[in-house]
Amino acid sequence: MKTHLLRLTIITLFVAICGTVSGQQKTVFPKKQGYLFDIQYGVQSPKGDLEDRFGWNSTLGFGARYKFESGWTAGFKYNWMFGNNVKERNMFDSIVGLTGEIFDKDGLFSVIRLNRRGHTLTMNGGRLFPVLKNNKNSGILVDVGFGFMLHRIDIFASSLTVPQVTEDYEKGYDRLSGGIALNQFIGYQHLDPKKRVNFQVGFSFQQAFTKSMRTIDFDTRTYNPLKRTDLLQGVRIGIILPVYTKKLSEEEFFID
Repeated sequence: MKTHLLRLTIITLFVAICGTVSGQQKTVFPKKQGYLFDIQYGVQSPKGDLEDRFGWNSTLGFGARYKFESGWTAGFKYNWMFGNNVKERNMFDSIVGLTGEIFDKDGLFSVIRLNRRGHTLTMNGGRLFPVLKNNKNSGILVDVGFGFMLHRIDIFASSLTVPQVTEDYEKGYDRLSGGIALNQFIGYQHLDPKKRVNFQVGFSFQQAFTKSMRTIDFDTRTYNPLKRTDLLQGVRIGIILPVYTKKLSEEEFFID
């Protein structure tokens, strides 16, 4: 995860420098309206109940928003969560040996590896507060969202012949959880008048109120009825593709 943070820091510095240079241009860039499509990458630290199950994770996502001339935005975001820092591993205690190995159907040793997988889909709305005198489309972006989150433990065995943890049996151990999710973002958004360097960078926060989506956990042989509060906080960067639209007053009409 330290490698991810180093890469993110380098990229953040790069886009910040580009934004500073671009922000010094003399041409006035008036308020625009249009569609903003973005691809995002981030790193997150879990808190709350999620911290007991997972460590740091990465996210990769995309979104689409409509930016109004007033600075308000509305759209959606999707994020895929992934990582290999899984803390909760005791679900296999009854079927693995002391070294973490498990026998496959041929009587050979197989090693179980655990990864984190998850998804969030939210509808979002926000507001841009311009800070550059000559660029009214760049500034501090505040964004909030409401949607759904799913997360689970992805189970991989070094051999494909381990019936205890494959196919339908995997579902008894994967701790699939889901529920209503909220998210917030505050950061800097830069839109270049020449459309060359368009990005956003800032801090993200998520709160999800989840519960188990499985009817039974095989290791306890019971259903887990506990409600969870899963929290995430991190940093995120995104590359933006703007597609501006004209106001009605700017449209040209031709009458024969």
